Amino acid sequence: MENRLNRLRKSMEESAFKELCFSEKMRSEVHKQINRPDESEEMVTLAILQLLHNEKTGYELTGLLRARGFQKFEGKEGFLYTILHRLEQKGWIVSAWKEEGTKVYLVGDKGKRYLRKQGKSMAATRNTIKGLLEE
Repeated sequence: MENRLNRLRKSMEESAFKELCFSEKMRSEVHKQINRPDESEEMVTLAILQLLHNEKTGYELTGLLRARGFQKFEGKEGFLYTILHRLEQKGWIVSAWKEEGTKVYLVGDKGKRYLRKQGKSMAATRNTIKGLLEE
């Protein structure tokens, strides 16, 4: 497959993109956008549910989301708690207060079902794309 992609790139460079020229700054911006994770509400929800297989505080969750590249919470840490509250109201996560006064969150049964459903949907999408690339 790598060979086919190289041939495609060479073909495109020789025809469709022959006249195009990007500055280094523009290339850098394009790479930033390509490598930036999808920060739609659905993707953030999926990431949160995946991370809450073990109990975590909101603070821990914020750090883990940042480590995954989500920037939606930069300077707006309270936004995460709004999402957590919404997920809790839907029954997708559960929370509990620890003795030391910290609140922890954990994915609930509804959240696990949602994750399984999304996993199957994503697997089907990956298989479709893989099939298209192999033709």
